[in-house]
Parts: sequence; C-alpha cells; structure tokens
Amino acid sequence: MKIETIVTAIIFFSVGFLAGFVYKSQRQASVPAAAVATAGSSASDAGAGAGAVGAGAGGSIDPATGLPNGHPPVEVAQVIENLTQRADQNPKDPQVPLELANYLYDKRYFNVAIGWYQRALTLDRRNVNARTDLGTCYFYTGQPQQAMAEYNKALKQNPNNQPTLFNMIVVNIEGTHDLHAASKYWNELSRMNPNYPGLADIKSKLDAATGSAGSGVRP
Repeated sequence: MKIETIVTAIIFFSVGFLAGFVYKSQRQASVPAAAVATAGSSASDAGAGAGAVGAGAGGSIDPATGLPNGHPPVEVAQVIENLTQRADQNPKDPQVPLELANYLYDKRYFNVAIGWYQRALTLDRRNVNARTDLGTCYFYTGQPQQAMAEYNKALKQNPNNQPTLFNMIVVNIEGTHDLHAASKYWNELSRMNPNYPGLADIKSKLDAATGSAGSGVRP
C-alpha cells in the first residue's frame, strides 16, 4: 500500500469518493531520487510517459499549459517515463513497478496505476498493501465489486489488516451498497481497534445509510 491506504471518512463523504490518503511517514518514497534527478529533459523527451497516461481527447489543446487535454504535466510525464524505463530494465524486481504504481496513484491516474499494481503483484503476490491499493484504484474507477475482490484477497493473506477492513466498510456503503457487509466489517474493525482513525465517523454514516434504507441493519 503506499504503505497504508487510510481512508479518511470525513473527507470521503464530503467530496463523494473514496479518499485513499496515507501516513506518508510510514510509506516508501513514491518517487525514487534517480527518477527525480533525471526529470529535467525537454517536453519532447516525455512523450512515452505521456502516452502511457493518455494524450487527450481529439487532440485539443489546453490553453493553460499548451499541452493536449488529458496530458499530464511535463514533469509528471518525465517521472513516469523514467520509472517505466527502470521497470523494463528490471523485469523481475517487484519494487520498481510498485514505485510507479504508487506514483500514478498519488497523481490520481488510477486507470494506469491498476496495470502497474497488477505487474507488481505478479512478482510479489504476498504484498497485502499493494493489493489493497489495487482494490482502491478499482473503486476510484467505478468498479466496486472488483475492489471488494482485491480486498478479500488481501484479508485472506492478513485477516488483521486494518486499512483493508476500513476500506471494505466504505466501499460496501458507497460502492456495493451492501449495508449488512459494511456493518460486519465495522464490527470486526471496532473489536480489533476501537480507536481506528475515522471509525466513529464512518459509523455515523453507516447508521444514516441504514436508516435511509430501512433495512434494520445495525452496526
């Protein structure tokens, strides 16, 4: 995960999406120093990285940047290109695609991050953090069932992974609308860590959703 995907419930419900924020002091650096150091070339050198993310709709130009709509900022495209080259040069190293996946996640290129998390997990299937972030990318891209599938795989590897449990509560409320499952995971996390960040806030949202649904589900 980057290292942990901590979903902040207050922000999540105020802006209407799953907020995969992290305690950055606990994660590995998302941009290796080598990638940043070499990100000083011209805009033309960033073409491959930009193409990987998407070069805009119909070739129209953003007047604010002079780049095609949807094109990432030049410095972002350069970092992506540098990390992609490192991944290609080290095809058996799971850390390099994971660094790129984390960088894309942080820059909110979730569709592209999915492929790099998958590549990292092909090389290191036991990485619960990466699998949880992959699930969160699926949620961000409108695939809540796929997100839950990845979270379930993560829990099979580590049933006590608290960020995964918290994300499952959120996705079951907002994505799958399975309030019974949301209640189940809330209970599990509450027993495990009643002081988990955002747990009280998410309970209020679960209570409100349960009342609106009239389902009688109780956390």
